[in-house]
Amino acid sequence: MKRYLPVYYLGLKNSLIYRANMIMKLVLQLASLLVTVLMWKFILAESGNFQQMARYLLATNLISLIFTTGPVFQFADMVESGNLSLYLTRPLSLYWYLFNYNLGLQTPLLLLYLILLLFLVKSAGPVFLLLIYLLLSSLMFFSLMMVLAMLSFWLINMWPLRSGINAVYLLLGGLYFPLNLLGPVYQYLKYNPFSLVTDFPARLLTGTTDQRDFFTNCLAVCCWLLLSVLLGKALFKKGIKTFEGAGA
Repeated sequence: MKRYLPVYYLGLKNSLIYRANMIMKLVLQLASLLVTVLMWKFILAESGNFQQMARYLLATNLISLIFTTGPVFQFADMVESGNLSLYLTRPLSLYWYLFNYNLGLQTPLLLLYLILLLFLVKSAGPVFLLLIYLLLSSLMFFSLMMVLAMLSFWLINMWPLRSGINAVYLLLGGLYFPLNLLGPVYQYLKYNPFSLVTDFPARLLTGTTDQRDFFTNCLAVCCWLLLSVLLGKALFKKGIKTFEGAGA
């Protein structure tokens, strides 16, 4: 992995150079969270569940900052511009290149998230479990985004999909409301990949789930990871045959 350290550093440096983008992202996320919390405060005015709801929404929205859909459009730009051919000729894995680059981009947010964790939890046990879980789920989510990125071999423009992907993320990830409010439907949604990266970690932090569920969710993450990696490789093999490398 030593060869990927310069790639990680490049991502970290870019995140610091374009820090205005990161600050704007945080501001917009906090503004969206504020609106959502105020809405639920009005709805739960007569209930004593508002504090639990607020903690859950705070946790899901913070965690969502880590899991970005950026790799989808980064890979799409490579395909559209023809620059993908430059990376294919290098003695590096394109998968790990993009993963380490995006890890560098997300490092400042990761540090911020770890600091905020100190204020959300009272013991080190949930934090340790959460860090293990986030490591697995980050690989899973990145692999899933790479599967979506492979569509760029057949679609002329991927940017119209951004709003659709983000909408699915917001709804199925629990960023607007706890998914368990859906009642029986929740049993069919709690193991979707978006829920696994936000809903379960938030419930783990807020103490609304049994830690025995940790192993079940880890197994679900591993299954999605394996499926995403295999599907991504299959789509890449098919898509690379249509790639001409001429650029737009």
